[in-house]
Formats: sequence, structure tokens, C-alpha cells
Amino acid sequence: MLRLRSRRTLALGAAGAVALSGVAIATNYAERDRSAQLKAQIDGHVPKNVILFIGDGMGDSEVTLARYYAKGAAGRLNMDRLPFRGSSIHYVLSPGPGPDYAPNYVGDSAPTATAWSTGKRTVDGRVSQGPSSALNVPGSNDGYRTFMEIARDRGKATGNVSTAEITDATPAGPSAHISQRACQGPDDTRKTCPSEAKENGGLGSIAEQQADAGFDVVLGGGRNRYAQPVLAGGATTVLDYARGKGYTQQPATADDLAKVSSLRRGKVLGLFSKGNMTTEYAPLQARSKAWQDAHPGFDPQKDAGSAETTCVETNRPANEPSLSDMTAKAIELLSKNRKGFVLQVEGASIDKRDHAADVCGQIGETVAMDDALGVALQFQRRNPDTLIIVTADHSHTSQMINAQQVPASLAAYATLKTVDGAPIRVAYGTATEEGASHGHTGAQVPVWAIGPQAANIQGTIDQTDIFGVLNGLRPSRGSGWWSHRPAYGK
Repeated sequence: MLRLRSRRTLALGAAGAVALSGVAIATNYAERDRSAQLKAQIDGHVPKNVILFIGDGMGDSEVTLARYYAKGAAGRLNMDRLPFRGSSIHYVLSPGPGPDYAPNYVGDSAPTATAWSTGKRTVDGRVSQGPSSALNVPGSNDGYRTFMEIARDRGKATGNVSTAEITDATPAGPSAHISQRACQGPDDTRKTCPSEAKENGGLGSIAEQQADAGFDVVLGGGRNRYAQPVLAGGATTVLDYARGKGYTQQPATADDLAKVSSLRRGKVLGLFSKGNMTTEYAPLQARSKAWQDAHPGFDPQKDAGSAETTCVETNRPANEPSLSDMTAKAIELLSKNRKGFVLQVEGASIDKRDHAADVCGQIGETVAMDDALGVALQFQRRNPDTLIIVTADHSHTSQMINAQQVPASLAAYATLKTVDGAPIRVAYGTATEEGASHGHTGAQVPVWAIGPQAANIQGTIDQTDIFGVLNGLRPSRGSGWWSHRPAYGK
């Protein structure tokens, strides 16, 4: 029997939990046949509303770490409550002469965002644009229409929410078409991909394209990208340009966002930080054995290693809204559209803190995204015609290892104390030198779903298949599992 902290009963979803003298006892799944429950959840209707949650870099290891740390060994996250669960394969393409391109098994967030946004693969660094002979050679935008553009053109309300710069690769996926993810603002574009700048006849930077896309609610960080001038040396910024495109509500703080009550006064462009938004948990840096040996007096509350410690959970400043706040506001505004809505929500800094071997920052962002999912699930219970999908763009480097195991000299590691009071050790082993960024991995990522057509994500699927589910699937008469023909647009 597993003993947990007293007075804590952990939610166990369909498995159930029984509280007895402060001990939570999980019901054995083998004692219940869940066939009827799952059958009741199968719904082939086209969803009215679609909410897609992306945990950037949120592989199975990152999910399990957050679950154990925050909920305990027998605990469950909100994403664990979703009835359908599959795995998504997310390889991308390598540049080449075409028309066939060799696979690249470990991609970045730009081509993976392209995969679910358009149903097509592309090369690293590229956002909803086709592959080409080289990374610095733009591809074609033809055939790379995104699920959110389809929804907008059919009269649905649309929203894009992220804790990163809203011009970063994942939120750019459904909202822009460009050869280099670095071309976030006009100055960036003039420097990195000048042929795609507006003054040269291109679609412009990601920020300008997002203003042109006209999605109803856009919330996140990245104010500095929108502060760049539309024309070199000019006075008109992308914020000004967006205002002319109907974004007349531009909240800059959590209080500003709370005051927004309707889209009747204009579309909403909320930018709450100059760059990426602040993480929920304070950083706790994992350190290698070599580093610890060279710093015998290190403080485990600042630099994690062999000593067990806990995370500081009060890092986000009050003027920045939480991901839950932004998700709740987006749903509140978008759900007033009688035709329904499509919303993408990204927990961005799971990936960013994984790169930095910041174990607490990474966990806090996973928990924060799961909390935001809880907000969406409350809406879904009242509006069962809503499809919710939760997945990741790619997997990442953190691995749980034996709490007594000391990894190789250059592998950073951290030891935390979970809510159960037990130690958990996390290792980061993909950096090539001390202090370097850790990298993505090619392992498949989880995908969960609830609502109409959620059963289509069950089993092992391709990341491009998610595009069809987001659009609403029609029954397929062919040999495939389903048709990618959208139910409400081409």
C-alpha cells in the first residue's frame, strides 16, 4: 500500500480513489471493465468548438515528472482524465532537391507546428510553408492553408494563446507562412528573410501576418516584436498596423485583460511581456557532477544536485496573467460566436526550461498548462459539442533516473522532493558541454482528447493526422483510417 501525505486525497479519474485515515487507495483498474464508459464517449459528430493544447517539448517524461512532483505517485493530472489517449509520430523533412525529401527524425517547433496546422511536413525553421533545396531558400505557401484559417473563413471565432512570444514558432504555425521562424518582426525579417518582407512583395513578418490573419483573440508575450517599425526607420509599428486591422483592444497587463468583456469593441491583441512570459515556478538549475565537484558550497535551493529540494511556486509577477487566465478569457470571448470557435493554447516554456535544464521552471509550466486545461474541461462539461485535444510538438531531454544514481560527469541532474515526500532525480544528458543548451529528442509524444471525434486520436497516429481531426472529419470510404477532407472548409 502506498502512503501519501495526510489529508491529501488525489483524483484518480476513472480508477477512482477512496480516502481512509488520510491515505488515498487507488482502485485497481482490473476490477472494473471500462468498455461501456469508453463506448459512451465515442461521438462521430463534427465538433462545434475545438480547443488544441500544445505543451511545447512535453514528452511522456516531462508529463510523468510533473505528475509525480505535483500530484504524487498515485495522483493524476487533468490531461489524464481525458478518455482517449494515443501517441503521435513527429518526424520532419530534410532539405533537398525534391520532390521527395529525406526524413529528419528530430525536428524543431516550426515544422512540427506546421504538421498539425496544415497536415503537411516541412523542414526545420519553416512555418506553414513547403520544403525546399536549402534552409535559406523559401518554399511554397501553396497547399499550406492552416486549420485556423479554415475556421476563420467559415465564420468561426478564432484564438491563439501562448506563454511565449506570440510570434514564436508554435503560435506562428496556424497564423503565418514564412521560411524562417526567426523572422518574427519586420526588422527581423529584413535581416533574415528579406525576400519575404512586405516592402519586397512578401507576406511580411510573422507579427504582420498575424495582424493580417485577423484571428479574434491573440494573447501572449512578444511586445518587442510588435514594437518594430513596419517600414525601416518609420514611426508606424506593428501594433499600430494591427490597430488598423481591427485590433483596437490591446491589453498589456492582467488587470487590462480582466476588463475586456466583449469583441464588440474590436479584436483583442494582448501582449503581456517584452519577450517570453515569466514562468510560474522560480528557476532551479540542474547541475552536473563535474560542476558540483568544482563548487562544493553550492546552494541546492539555487543549484539543484544531490540534495533534495522543492520548487518555489510564486515566480510569475501579478501584472502578467496566468495561462489559465488567458485561456478562460479567450473561451469567454470566443464562445459568444453562434457558429463556434477554434482556439490554440500553448504552454511554451516547458521546452524553453528543458533546454536550460531548469527542472522547476519546466515542471511549473507543465502544471500551469494542465491547470489551463482544467479551465477548458469545465467549459467542455457544459458544452459537450467541444473537442479538446492535448499534445506536444516534440519530445525533450529530461529523464527520471534512480534517486541514488549519479549520471556521467557532464550530464546535469537535480533531485526534488515530491508531494509524497519521496525523492525524484531528473537527468539532462544531451548537452555537449557544460552549460550548453540541451536538445530535443525524436521519441513519440502523447496525445489525449475528449469530445466529438476524439476517438480518432487513439493509438499511434502521425502528427499530420491531427490536422484532419481539428477540421472535423467526414467518414472515409477509402483504405485509410479517415479522410482529411475538412467538414467546414477545403
